[in-house]
Formats: sequence, structure tokens, C-alpha cells
Amino acid sequence: MDPARNPFAPGAGTPPPKLAGRQQVLAAAVVALRRVKGGKAAQGQLLLGLRGVGKTVLLNEMARQADALGFLTVVLEAPEDRRLAELLVPPLRHALFQLSRAEKAKQAAVAALGALRAFAAAFKVKVGDVQFGVEAARGTADSGDLDYDLSELVRCVAAAARA
Repeated sequence: MDPARNPFAPGAGTPPPKLAGRQQVLAAAVVALRRVKGGKAAQGQLLLGLRGVGKTVLLNEMARQADALGFLTVVLEAPEDRRLAELLVPPLRHALFQLSRAEKAKQAAVAALGALRAFAAAFKVKVGDVQFGVEAARGTADSGDLDYDLSELVRCVAAAARA
């Protein structure tokens, strides 16, 4: 193969000219998204592979498809040297502020922002000098137990997204 014409383009998340051989994975993702949108349970996927095989490209394409179906997506990189709570708070805060603009979701989004603030306080996460603008929801996602609090936080965010 002529190296100049080779479609393989290595690089973190660099999309190739064609996603060859990935139709089944992408189709399964669309089915899951449509099921969730219809209020039904769906099978998730776990993408595994060595560095450079296209996991990030697939995730980006799945996010693009989700956006096209009306979902609000959050892209999150997870370096090993950062705590999960620190990684979650800023993008979830941004997503909840977006959801709070929709009249039907406003109340649930504000409640989820309160849970997020409580979660951030319980895990001592600082989000620059930015205030949340809502009071922390006492008793929700604030125990300091990541297993329990993360589940509570996800339930609150999901309720806002559902609204």
C-alpha cells in the first residue's frame, strides 16, 4: 500500500475517511439510544482494545448520533491521576445548566444542580471560583461514600434529562 494513500490516520480520536467494519457496533448503539428514548431498558456496550484501534473515534460517532437523536451528551476524559468526582462535576454542571433552560426540565435540573453541589462539597471538589447559584441538596449525594453518592447523583441528573 502506498503510504501517502493509506486511509489509516493514527492519532487520538482522529476519524478515518471511512468507519469500515464498525456498522454493527454503531447500529447497536443507535438501537440502545432509541430504546432509552422510548423509556425502555437497553443493553450498553463496553469498547475494549489496544491504543489506536479507534475506540475514541467510535465514541465520538456514538455521541454525534445521540446528539442527532436529541440527547444531551457529555464527553469526559479520565486520566489516571485525577479523582472521578473532580472529573464529573464541571461537565455535569454545564449539562444541567443547559437542561435548566428548558421550561419542562427546569425544576428537575435545579434539584440535580443542588445534588451536584452537595456531591462536590462531600468530595471537596473545587470548580474554580464559579458558584453553583443553587443551594446544596442536603441528604442527597452528600454522604462521602462514592458508590452511594454517585448513584444518587446519576439518578438526579437522569430525572432532569428525562424531564
